Amino acid sequence: MQPVRPQLQVIILSTALFTVPLLSGCALLSEKGDSPSVTGESAERRIERRIESTIDSTATQVVSQEIETSAAIVDALSSEPLSIEPSSLDAMTIVAEETPEPEVIDLWQRIRQGYNLTPESMPDSVTKQRDWYLRNPSYLKTVFSRARPYIYYVTDELDKAGLPLELALLPIVESTYDPLAYSHSHAVGLWQFIPSTGESLGLRRDRWYDGRRDVIYSTQAAITYLKQLNKRFDNDWLLALAAYNSGQGFVSKSIRRNRKLGKGTDFWSISLPRETRNYVPQLLALATLIRDPEKYAVKLPAMPNEPFFEVVEIESQIDLNNVVKVTGIEVSDFTRLNPAYRRAITPPQGKHNLLLPVGTAEPLKHMLATTDPKTWVPHTEYAVANGDTLSHIAARFDIPTSWLRSRNNLRDDHLKIGQVLLIPHSRDNIDYLSNTLSQSSTKQPIYHSIRQGDSLWTIAKQYDTSINRLRKINKLSSNTLRLGERLVVGSHLEEVAAKNRRKLSYRVRRGDSLSLIASKFDLAIRDITRWNKIGRNDLLQPGQRLTLFIDGLKI
Repeated sequence: MQPVRPQLQVIILSTALFTVPLLSGCALLSEKGDSPSVTGESAERRIERRIESTIDSTATQVVSQEIETSAAIVDALSSEPLSIEPSSLDAMTIVAEETPEPEVIDLWQRIRQGYNLTPESMPDSVTKQRDWYLRNPSYLKTVFSRARPYIYYVTDELDKAGLPLELALLPIVESTYDPLAYSHSHAVGLWQFIPSTGESLGLRRDRWYDGRRDVIYSTQAAITYLKQLNKRFDNDWLLALAAYNSGQGFVSKSIRRNRKLGKGTDFWSISLPRETRNYVPQLLALATLIRDPEKYAVKLPAMPNEPFFEVVEIESQIDLNNVVKVTGIEVSDFTRLNPAYRRAITPPQGKHNLLLPVGTAEPLKHMLATTDPKTWVPHTEYAVANGDTLSHIAARFDIPTSWLRSRNNLRDDHLKIGQVLLIPHSRDNIDYLSNTLSQSSTKQPIYHSIRQGDSLWTIAKQYDTSINRLRKINKLSSNTLRLGERLVVGSHLEEVAAKNRRKLSYRVRRGDSLSLIASKFDLAIRDITRWNKIGRNDLLQPGQRLTLFIDGLKI
């Protein structure tokens, strides 16, 4: 039996006082010499009079009763036969509505309630990771802030799938909740899928789009994969997580080896790579801190149990620059929610989802409902020349033949010389380092007001630029600055670029050269040599490490 809620205490007790006499036949009516046969007063009125008297005399006692008393009365009521005249029922209708369960308004609370992996007592390896987090509060602050746009969606989907909600913290371990994260093994996205694993889970990857970075589809793929691993390892979540990190084949091999030797086959007993041995404890340590933040003096940021973004389904190809312009959201906010798109427009074929902060989608929905889809992408007119074929034109402009055919309402591939075709501006990369968004806020300059102690050197260092550039864009004839003077130190365009930039440690492979590496990551050779203090003609050795600063959207 469920416990009686405090809010119902008075109602239940008064209802019980009201009902007990009826359950005991006519005992109440015959008390103090009264008889059911007294004329001039109905049975119902005598019952009401007795109840009023009883309630008046016991009101103080009723209010002070404990929940246990209420529960006992309800138990008694439920066990006694109910014998009452239909006319009495009509006269005594009482409605007692249950108070709804309090709504979970904090996402951390919801995550804690869904724990299923974290025991009370932790091994030393977990304690070690926990202490590292406690010594680095800035790290926790950063990852919790990064998680804000995505963690509600991840938690909600895990909850729907019936998985332990500690797994909502897994992207912290995998990618620090950075959808643009990239590893040396070519794993990308929140869930760090390598190309082969992503492909096996149905995550499409081409020059237009990388599903491993798609917040929606990569999360669904991760849930599917985690379920598969958990089933393979007999519902042992720690082994499943180890397999997620190091590969299911490696974990299975370690289990078989230990089984032959008569050793334990749990996570803590099998032989695993060092990274994996730390991987699971990192997750458990995070879960421990979130389970009891007050105990460890960890300040969790406010995390409402509500969506951060909403999904807008696009029926046709659309220019993402126009989406940013129409909605008025910051470019950086858009790219953080939609990192899967590698170009300035969505792929030519199929429906597409765009994620937008809650409350910002209405202008876009209005545009989609009131305009022709053909206007959603800027086009160039191309006149068919002698020798042109549809496939050759499609290849030249890097677009599918089928899209070119459908967009120009062609019944077949036959073309006439001079015929005009609409060609989308699809070759532009979604590269906000160089792509200026017309009539957008990204062109607006960023200013710095001169304060006491400022110099061109300190300002250049603060904004990651050079003294010469500051002098050039501000047309300064000297290094002299005046208090209160405003200097242009950059633009919002450059600010976005800086947020997308990622530091990568690249291991040189056999056959690599500076030109190949530069081409692979869309970098300038002079930048690679400057970052690594090497010469343009220096020979690279296999295994050599190079530091690269890459645009996360280009990978």
